Amino acid sequence: MAGDIETDVLVVGAGPTGLTVANYLGLNGVRTLVVERNESTVPEPRAVSIDDESLRNMQAIGLIEEVKSKIVLGYGARYYSPGKREFARIKPTAMDYGYPRRSAFRQPELEAILREGLKRFPVVDIRFGHECEGFTQDGGGVTGSVRGPAGETIRVRARFLAACDGGRSSIRKAVGAELKGSSFEERWLVFDMVGDSDDTPDSIAYCDHRRPAITLPGPDHTRRWEFLLLPGESAEEFVTDEKIEDLLTPFGGHGPAEIVRRIVYTFHARVADKWSDGRVFLLGDAAHLTPPYAGQGMNSGQRDAANFAWKAAAVVNGKLPLGVLDSYESERRDHAWSLIQMAIQIGWVMVPRNWFHTYGQILFFRVVGVVPRLRNYFLQMKFKPEPRFRRGFQCPDGVSPRRTLVGRMLPQPVVVGGDGAECKLDDVFGTGFALLSLGLDPGEVAALDQPFWQRLAARRVALIAAGASSRECDGAQDGICIVADRDGWLATRFIHYRGKILLVRPDRYVAAAFAPNQAARIAEELERRAEGRNRH
Repeated sequence: MAGDIETDVLVVGAGPTGLTVANYLGLNGVRTLVVERNESTVPEPRAVSIDDESLRNMQAIGLIEEVKSKIVLGYGARYYSPGKREFARIKPTAMDYGYPRRSAFRQPELEAILREGLKRFPVVDIRFGHECEGFTQDGGGVTGSVRGPAGETIRVRARFLAACDGGRSSIRKAVGAELKGSSFEERWLVFDMVGDSDDTPDSIAYCDHRRPAITLPGPDHTRRWEFLLLPGESAEEFVTDEKIEDLLTPFGGHGPAEIVRRIVYTFHARVADKWSDGRVFLLGDAAHLTPPYAGQGMNSGQRDAANFAWKAAAVVNGKLPLGVLDSYESERRDHAWSLIQMAIQIGWVMVPRNWFHTYGQILFFRVVGVVPRLRNYFLQMKFKPEPRFRRGFQCPDGVSPRRTLVGRMLPQPVVVGGDGAECKLDDVFGTGFALLSLGLDPGEVAALDQPFWQRLAARRVALIAAGASSRECDGAQDGICIVADRDGWLATRFIHYRGKILLVRPDRYVAAAFAPNQAARIAEELERRAEGRNRH
């Protein structure tokens, strides 16, 4: 062996998922080794849409300002008839999690920011040109065999292995997991342009059964186009400059833009039948493949990264037992599949099968446009499945499934400190657990003395009513951070939780909601749930 490395987490793959996992772990002081077989991060655009949950991830790892400077915030979607007339538009304005529902980005720039962010953490080591060729595991950890750029073999001993090695994951195959689902028969030509003069701020779906097409905006005058190939058409012909120019001519032509990437894709809708094996965990495309119609492929990987990373860090740092990682698949799998189903449904709109399909959906959306509740449902993207865990590291509170906050991502309002400064609620929470009291005397959350809260190192935060005086909201009192609710969410969104305390996890999902006199029972129940199936 050329040498041995001991670490806490071995991350295989340095795409957006793997790099985000490493940033989360670095923030928590967890020793992390990232290996990537390629010589660098991707040079060409791949994923192009980033959602509000992923931007909240960027906030959590301290890189949101860098990311915001490189994206187009808050773009919508327009649907055009074969005559190129708009018949439907989606333009969400709600920002429940603190950011627009959809924004446009370029994957090389995001990966560069994530890679640069790792330089903040001396406990994180990233090695390009290194390939994981195999591994073994036992009750104490994983031993990986990594081949370096000169052909040398490096033995890596880690407590956990995070497989972020993409849709052709060798680690998924090694643990005996299989992707279940279907592949689409359609083939799509996808190409990206730079120097594009089209400043349309939304994506456009040309819903024409003769040849559907989609175009999406990007930052810095970039644009993506996607065209459906018809049966019998040659993929080799469609990637030529001449054919691309022919396809673009009805839409205004090529212009001065440069094509920087072109490829023919077949889309997949698949989920792995198991997401973990012992101490090996599948994340991102290694665990699920999503059709691109909803722009959720990379974003689902971001959710995986946040869920896995805080749990691995909690185990490594002694806050929770190993069994808490049993909840990774149970919390993530159903939601990932629901987003795949949503993408398929959106694809049904974008890719009409015949004349009746095309004009039937145009009629449907015209009806929707005159019914306010239906119009708002589509306009605000309320059809997007809300992240909701029904089992895992959480303690149900008895509130109806439609109204409960437990198992859901906590909305992120703007709050005001005693000095009048405004910030997003997550910035008050910090990077770990938080105990958030809603409309209670701050002393109620300060009085919680169960060892469990101490072991979690949960930051204690009191959210008080809007318009509170500066004296009432003067920062830290007895270890409590007191902030005022600027926009009145206590009186609207959280009204049925007034007088309660929420345990908010590092991934911003609510694990429990309880009255102060229930704290001991809830702490005991959460400790039991954290044990999972594993006892070693």
